[in-house]
Amino acid sequence: MIQLAQMMSTTGRRFAVVALVLTLLRIASLVVGHPDLGPDEAQYWFWSKSLDIGYYSKPPLVAWSIAATTAVFGDEEWAVRLSAPLYQLGAAVFLFLLTRRLSGPREAFWAGLAWLTLPGVFLSSALITTDAPLIFFWSAALYFFFRLTDETPPATPHSFAAMFGLAIGLGFLAKYAMAYFLLGAGLALIMSPLRRVRFAPQYLGIALAVALATIAPNIWWNAQNDFQTISHTAANADWNGDFGHPDRLAKFLTDQFGVAGPIMLALMMAAALFGRRTADARSREAMRALLAFALPAVVIVSAQAFVSRAHGNWAAVAYPSALVMATLFAFSRPRFILVAKLSVALHTIVGFGFLAAFASMPIAESVGASSAFRKLRGWEAQGREIARLSADFDAIMTDDREVTGELVYYARGGKPIVAWNSNLTIDSHFEAFHAFDPERDRRVLYVSTNGDALYIKNRFSRIERLGAVDADIGRGRKRTLYYYGVEGYLH
Repeated sequence: MIQLAQMMSTTGRRFAVVALVLTLLRIASLVVGHPDLGPDEAQYWFWSKSLDIGYYSKPPLVAWSIAATTAVFGDEEWAVRLSAPLYQLGAAVFLFLLTRRLSGPREAFWAGLAWLTLPGVFLSSALITTDAPLIFFWSAALYFFFRLTDETPPATPHSFAAMFGLAIGLGFLAKYAMAYFLLGAGLALIMSPLRRVRFAPQYLGIALAVALATIAPNIWWNAQNDFQTISHTAANADWNGDFGHPDRLAKFLTDQFGVAGPIMLALMMAAALFGRRTADARSREAMRALLAFALPAVVIVSAQAFVSRAHGNWAAVAYPSALVMATLFAFSRPRFILVAKLSVALHTIVGFGFLAAFASMPIAESVGASSAFRKLRGWEAQGREIARLSADFDAIMTDDREVTGELVYYARGGKPIVAWNSNLTIDSHFEAFHAFDPERDRRVLYVSTNGDALYIKNRFSRIERLGAVDADIGRGRKRTLYYYGVEGYLH
């Protein structure tokens, strides 16, 4: 009730209105816009039609989220993506509450708004990935951690400890990167003696029990399926190649300017370096704890980028605490307040431009942003044609995970999609659970981006190229899918 009253304060109402308007604009851009689903999004939608407690490459929460929104609104692309902006809205609310607790309503308003306008959040709100639910439950767990270790404990601390554990468990069901949170919590207790004293052992016991109970079904699923999800996550790290890639580390670090924006990222770094230099003990220990939650992901993923490779979003969980830290730092120093507000203003302008481009391909092309949507164009027409061509076949067979992912959504209504395993190694969900079966799939429509059927040569007695389906993906470029009539599997 106290937190509800805080949200209903004047500042809370202002934030609620701004956050709701921005979220509605994001949803409107999803409804109006027509970028096709990406291959991962289409695969997650496919999973949502067969709900389970685990999947080959990811934990199940993203599929559950899609199942919830499409059950209400149907299977249109916007409905598949609908939970993404809602998760980011929820994350902003928890960051508002956390900042309100650590400082005051003014800082809370700007922290919540800064989160909603980060460039990476604009992008994450437009696509359904595992990052959006992960960030939501990470932010929730962050808030509960600080409440449990505050100088004024909650009236029902055991309930907060249970919610803390539930947020951690659900975070793991979103993405295993939630493991960074455990490292951050341990580091925060080391760096902040006051919070270490306040974090009673019974809180830890309750939180761990609830978290383990939440993730136990997924652990059981992995055990029943040779720990495929964990194995895939490890394989994604790709530590078998050449060691040492400073260029990839540099690219990963440069990408962070795109995720957080250059001004906000500079504020985050300044807060990390100088934010603890304050006479106020309470502010010092808060900044230490916030920094502790940001460090593990940044350090580990940076090392991963140097050793092998890393995508720009792999350290996304560092940003909730880093943004709160940057906000507290900026608003405790008058000369930086305008800098923080300028960052939010610039992000808002850029973000609205992104929404306009997402909602209208002509606008995207007019501002030179169409290349960003290249992978999200043309699949609907290609899938519809492939579905039509499959009428006289037993199945549609593909040899590429991304093509398979797109066709399970855009060729729905046609024959079942089956995956051809060309290297005899299970590399995708489709190869693991929807593989080509010669006893069942005697005559297949083989679809490939390869114009000479390289991957199935000498494996069938009859391979007849029937044609190709092209798609315009912008600026004179096209994507071609070749299709073949294939039968007579050679054992």
